Amino acid sequence: MRKILSLLAALTVTTSATSSVVACERKPVKDKEYIVPEINDELYTTVFHQQNPTQGMMNDIQGGYFDEVKQEWHVYFLQNEDGRFDKYGFNHGEKGSVWYHAITKDWINWENVGPGVPKTIENFTDQASGSLFKDTKNLFGLDKDYVEGQGDAKTLVAVSTNYNGDQNQDIMMFYSVDGGYSFTTVKDELILKNPNREKNNNFRDPFFFYNEETKHFVMYIARGDYYSVYASDKPTEGYKEVENGKVPADHPTLECSNLYQMNVKNEDGSVEKKWVLIYGGNGEWDTDKYQDNLTSGTYYAVGEMKGDVFVQDKEKNPTKRLDFGPDYYASNFYTKNKNNTDVDSLLTTGWMSNWEYNYQVPNDGRIGYMSLAREITLTKKNNDYVMETNFVDIWSDGKSKGNTKATKHTSGNYKNDTNFFEENSDLDSKAFKLDLDIKNLKDYKDSIKLKIGDDQYSANVDLDFKNNKITVKRDLNIKLAYENSDKQFKKARSYKADLNTLESGKIEIYLDKTTLEFKFPDGSVYTMLKFPDAISKEDIHLTTTSDLGVTFNYYQFEKTQG
Repeated sequence: MRKILSLLAALTVTTSATSSVVACERKPVKDKEYIVPEINDELYTTVFHQQNPTQGMMNDIQGGYFDEVKQEWHVYFLQNEDGRFDKYGFNHGEKGSVWYHAITKDWINWENVGPGVPKTIENFTDQASGSLFKDTKNLFGLDKDYVEGQGDAKTLVAVSTNYNGDQNQDIMMFYSVDGGYSFTTVKDELILKNPNREKNNNFRDPFFFYNEETKHFVMYIARGDYYSVYASDKPTEGYKEVENGKVPADHPTLECSNLYQMNVKNEDGSVEKKWVLIYGGNGEWDTDKYQDNLTSGTYYAVGEMKGDVFVQDKEKNPTKRLDFGPDYYASNFYTKNKNNTDVDSLLTTGWMSNWEYNYQVPNDGRIGYMSLAREITLTKKNNDYVMETNFVDIWSDGKSKGNTKATKHTSGNYKNDTNFFEENSDLDSKAFKLDLDIKNLKDYKDSIKLKIGDDQYSANVDLDFKNNKITVKRDLNIKLAYENSDKQFKKARSYKADLNTLESGKIEIYLDKTTLEFKFPDGSVYTMLKFPDAISKEDIHLTTTSDLGVTFNYYQFEKTQG
């Protein structure tokens, strides 16, 4: 995808990880004293999160596939190894992104393979967001060894946005038959041209699938405040916008769509199927009643399919947010299914950052992190469809398949209004999962306050049981280069939560060097970046107004010697 952002303080806009900053009303701001920083492991190298493997920029997650034989996930994300971005977002290096290929068996140990979909091919450069299609039935005819009835075809098709030329947005296709290690073009020309190419309108982030019902190859393409649905009975040509093929969605500008038919287990044990459109949007750019003031993030809408077109009944099933934090964006979704139908659950990871301050936050030239993996299921409660999120288990014995693992587990009672690591001085506060189990909530009508931080940063959480609201405020004792970037990074974000019906609950905390992820007692999740000083000690402080009986389970993560 390509972001066009207003950096209000300087009246400039920045276009993405792969490009320079271009002026809106005057020349782009450039840090003339910029020098490429040295790698700083103490400040920026995570323990159990995937991050940009080199200097440059990583961003949108492109999805992946599961290798049944090797029992491993192959994951792709956008990366520009050659970009060198200063604090204003100006690129002193080269532009253009690849689909970077990484492999994991457990979601915490990663093998960084390198570029999969290449940056530059003849006549075309800069491959950006799209989707990965598993062509198990050889519909493209690209697996020359495929024999029907003798196993699956091994073709993978990457459908990408191409920014060749003057920042035009068009659609390309690449394929691989070697397990996704190398890709080449399906055709040496664009699969689909932007119909408004001269105007440089939005035409990006294609989600591609084969519709078994209509026998069509289908693409959902982001167009700003709606998705265009294009279909063809041939995989590489003949795409036309279908009748009524404009799918609106809340919280534009819209990006990075995914569409899955998910199985819903009802309370009576029956199962129904619903289609879910999951996408990137911005909760602050709406002007109608759906504005949530939570900035960019990942949203989902539940509905039905009419032919190739997704239809949401917004009154019965309003759009919801998947993660309420500011740093879970351009996410993607993984399934072991061979297509996007009949799905019991999805795995998901997101890009941990935000275009409002992506270049401005502290870094050592390695910009970009990936969230922990979560499993999501679609549930039905009181005739309302809600995604339930659970973090993939990376802490239990035997879950790690590599050198990064949970090396220590301890439990005990948490003393109210104390610093956790000060009270438990034998525990390390640098990389861990901490569960806080809270009892006696039935008649609790006050707030539970949680503070995490060191001398440089803090994350302040207010679980307001009286008003059914959760508020999170992040602070940093560094002023970011742009006023609006600084404001957005430190903004208090609030949302409605189902708290006052709980009798007990749990706060899950996943803390790594620069990342912080929560699951709160109501089931909501919240993802954010943080930047400690690596000198003062990070600590956790929990405060309640009465004795609720809080116990903890602590899991320490380390990279051990193999």
